[in-house]
Amino acid sequence: MTDATLLADLVALAARAPSAHNTQPWSPRVVTDAGGPAVEVAVVPGRTLPAGDPTSRDVLLSLGAWVECAAVGAAAAGRELVVEALPALGALDALPVRGPANPDRPVLRVRLGGAAGAAPAATPDDVRARAVYRGGLTGDPAVYDDLPAGALAPGLSLRPVDPAVFARLVRWGGVGTFARRPVAEELLHWLRLSPQHPGYVRDGLSDRVLLLPAPLARLAAPVTRHRRLRDPALAVLGGLARAADGVLAARARTWAAAPAPDRGVHHVLVADGAAGAPGRGSGPSRAPVLDGRTGLPEEQVLDAGRSLQRLWLHAHRAGHAVAPHSEVVDVPGPHAALRRHLGLGRSEVALAVFSTGRPTGEVPRSPRLPV
Repeated sequence: MTDATLLADLVALAARAPSAHNTQPWSPRVVTDAGGPAVEVAVVPGRTLPAGDPTSRDVLLSLGAWVECAAVGAAAAGRELVVEALPALGALDALPVRGPANPDRPVLRVRLGGAAGAAPAATPDDVRARAVYRGGLTGDPAVYDDLPAGALAPGLSLRPVDPAVFARLVRWGGVGTFARRPVAEELLHWLRLSPQHPGYVRDGLSDRVLLLPAPLARLAAPVTRHRRLRDPALAVLGGLARAADGVLAARARTWAAAPAPDRGVHHVLVADGAAGAPGRGSGPSRAPVLDGRTGLPEEQVLDAGRSLQRLWLHAHRAGHAVAPHSEVVDVPGPHAALRRHLGLGRSEVALAVFSTGRPTGEVPRSPRLPV
C-alpha cells in the first residue's frame, strides 16, 4: 500500500471522530508536497458553533480527536503519524461565521513517519464502533483505574464530580443553553428530528441519537426547519429558560458544599495552563474567564482533544459508552459552580465534561458525512 493510499484510509477512519453537535468541522485532503504525501486539514466555518463555541474550544478538541483516530489507524498499519500545527490554527477567531473551508488555509498537516513505537490499546475497529449514549448508564468508578501511562497529555488531569452536584450542573446547563437565544438557535439548526431532514444521514443530532420519543420528535421537527415556527417557539422557551436560570442561580448560592470524590462516573478533563504547550512557552496565553475562553495555547487544547478521545476509546474497550455534557462548561453559571466544586486554580481550565457507564439500552449510531 502506498503512503497516499494509507493516508486516504486514515482520513476515512478519522471521520468517526466526535464533535460538538456532530458538526464534523474538519475538511481533510490528501496532497503531495516536497515532503511527500500528506493530509492537510482545514476548518469548515459553516460547521463551527460561533455562538456556543466562541473561542473554538470544541473545534480544537474535535480536531484533536480526529488526529487521534488517524494515529490509531496509522499505528495499526505499523506507522507513526507526524502532526504539524500550522499558523492558521492560531487564527481560528479570524474564520468567517459561515461558508466552506479554505483549502489554502489548513490548520494541520499530518504525514506518515517511520515505524510506530508501542501500539495503542485502541484499534481501528474501536474507533469505528465507539459511540455516545444519552440514555441510562450503569457507571463503574473503576473504569479509568487501568488507564495506560501517557494517555493524558502533560498538564491534563481527570477529575471526578459528585453525582448530586453533577445532576444540578447538567440541569442548569441545559436551561442556560435555551436562555441564550443565539446558542439555542444554533442547537436547533443542528437538530435532525425527522428522516425527511436533508441532513438526517449526514450530520447533526438526530431523534434516534437523542433518544426522543417518536411523538415528541414529530411535534418538534417542524420547529427546527421553519423560521415561522422556530422564532415564536424560541421566544417562549427563552423566556421560561431565563426565568429558570435565575432561580437555579439563586439556589446555587445555597448549595451545600460537597467535596469532589476520589473516583466517580462523571468526569471533567482539566488542563493546567501553567504547564504550557510544546513550543509555546509556559503559562496561559490569557487568564481563563467564565465565558468559554480557555486561556490555553491552541496546541495544548488540540492535545487535550487527543487525550479525550483516548479516554473515550478506553471506556469503549471496557464496554462503556460516554455521554458528553459540554453545556456545563458552555454556560457561565454552571461553569463557575463546577470550578468551585473542583477547587480549580486560576491556571486550571475545565475543557470537557462527560459521564461513562454501561448503556442500559441499544446504542444508536450517529451519522457521518461521506468521505
